[in-house]
Amino acid sequence: MLNQSQLSSPRAAGLFRWAWAAGLICLFLGSLPAAADGRFEVRSAGARQVEGVYYIDARVDYRLSDKALEALQSGLELNIQLQVEVIRKRAFLPDARVAELSQNALLSYQPLSQRYLVKSENSGEQSSYATLFSALNSIGRVQQLPVIDVALLDPESTYRMRVRSVLDQDTLPGPLRLLAFWSEGFRLASDWYGWTLKD
Repeated sequence: MLNQSQLSSPRAAGLFRWAWAAGLICLFLGSLPAAADGRFEVRSAGARQVEGVYYIDARVDYRLSDKALEALQSGLELNIQLQVEVIRKRAFLPDARVAELSQNALLSYQPLSQRYLVKSENSGEQSSYATLFSALNSIGRVQQLPVIDVALLDPESTYRMRVRSVLDQDTLPGPLRLLAFWSEGFRLASDWYGWTLKD
């Protein structure tokens, strides 16, 4: 048992603060839902070559979790990111990633007009929607996104292209980013959807 002098020492005080913080974290983790109720899913995707450039079209289904929706309605801007990779297949070595890009759609809610705003971080274009469904449906329709110049690819090699969509947590404010790390409601990401690239 600790005596009075041990309790008042800096080391004991530090241990007490650590135990108190650990207890709070355990209490917080116990209050989190077991699974996220949102979902990102790439329904279809494909590439086509136009004038020496590969473009992709994709269809992504977005459903926000309750946590993400609450953050959006509270004025937080969500960055929904479409990630694209071009991979060269190799016989005796691991496949090589030869190109990657991301398309960022910034989704926000405007309480005064009660409309949802979608802004493309890549092009700067923005659109306004009356419903969240319409806004997410617009983000989920990817058309003619340029990916890579054909001249950069070796015609003797085989390439794969793949896409996925994620809710980018790195753009969240600091305190919320820590919360998002522990909460499944903010860990929204689709599986990779891939296919072999052909002429």
